[in-house]
Amino acid sequence: MFTEEMVHTALQTWCDKVVAVGKVHAEGGDAKAFASKVLSENYDYDNGKVLFKPTLTFGAQTFRPTKEGALSYFVGGNSDYPNDNGFKLKPWVKVWYSKEDFILNGELAIVQCNVHFIGADDSHIFVNKSFVFKQCDDGKIRIILHQSSLPYQP
Repeated sequence: MFTEEMVHTALQTWCDKVVAVGKVHAEGGDAKAFASKVLSENYDYDNGKVLFKPTLTFGAQTFRPTKEGALSYFVGGNSDYPNDNGFKLKPWVKVWYSKEDFILNGELAIVQCNVHFIGADDSHIFVNKSFVFKQCDDGKIRIILHQSSLPYQP
C-alpha cells in the first residue's frame, strides 16, 4: 500500500535525479548512460507502459511513450527528435517540489505539485506536474504517468 512518506520520497528522488543528470553532464560524464539508468530505475518503461508529456514538447512529438523518446527529451542528441535540447543537461543546482496534493489508491499514488528549478546561472522556472507513481512487482516505485506544463499566463 502506498503511503504519504512514499509519495514524498518518490518526489524528492525525482528532483534529486534532475540535479544528478546535469551534474554528470557538467563534469564530463556520460549523461546519456546515466539518464538511461535513471529512466530504468524511476520510470516503468522497461517493465510496462509510461504516459509522459514533457514540458517543452509540441506537435507530433508531444508525448513520449517510449524510453527512447524520454531519453531524447532528457539529454537531446537524437535525430528522431530534432527539437530536443536536453532539458536535464542544464546544470540545475536545486530542484524541489511544493504545493503537492495526492490520492493514494493501493499500489498507486496520483500526485499533483509544482516543481521549481534553479539553474547554475541563477535562473528560476517552475512547472505544474502530475505524476502517477506505482509500486512495482520488484518493490521499487516507478512513474507510470508524468505530465508537465508551464503555468497558465493570461
